[in-house]
Amino acid sequence: MDAVLTAIISFLTLAIPTYFSPGPNNLMLMTSGAKFGVRRTVPHALGIIFGFGFMVFLVALGLGQVFQAYPVVKDVLRYAAAAYFLYLAWRLLGLRIDMSGGETAGRPMTFLEAAAFQWINPKAWAMATGYAAAFVASGDWWLASILWLTAGTVALGPFSAVIWVGFGRQLALLLQRTGLEHVLGWILAGLMLIAVALFVF
Repeated sequence: MDAVLTAIISFLTLAIPTYFSPGPNNLMLMTSGAKFGVRRTVPHALGIIFGFGFMVFLVALGLGQVFQAYPVVKDVLRYAAAAYFLYLAWRLLGLRIDMSGGETAGRPMTFLEAAAFQWINPKAWAMATGYAAAFVASGDWWLASILWLTAGTVALGPFSAVIWVGFGRQLALLLQRTGLEHVLGWILAGLMLIAVALFVF
């Protein structure tokens, strides 16, 4: 029992800072929450939660060794994600939100799109490989530790998603109350550019 408790505490100690800190997934959830609201962002959030959990499972099984064998793959993924974020930043510059309940231009990311995005998300790769290195056991406990790790990542995901989606929506409401809703797009685009700088340089 002590060993299980120690493993859980160790996992949370490593996972909480990485889950709740700014990164591609969290900034995209914040943007979607601000632009489309909480309800329409739910499929996007679920795609991240289960898509990342599936990624952790496969990386723990050994897919993460691809990075070691072919380091160039990591660079390709990093720059692909950077290009996608630059595109999102450009799209956000002219953002206008109808807070009265009308439809906002565009659409939120779907479940499958969000799940697929994990495979070009450099922070997701870093988290998955780091978790696998830290928590996958050898010997008889190998498969059990992989399943436990996968379940832990899926269970923790909703807490982070709720915070970032809610933060995005509250930011939009705050700017509306202060008459500054027209600057929301610039704020979100700036955050996207910061995210690009963080994982490219």
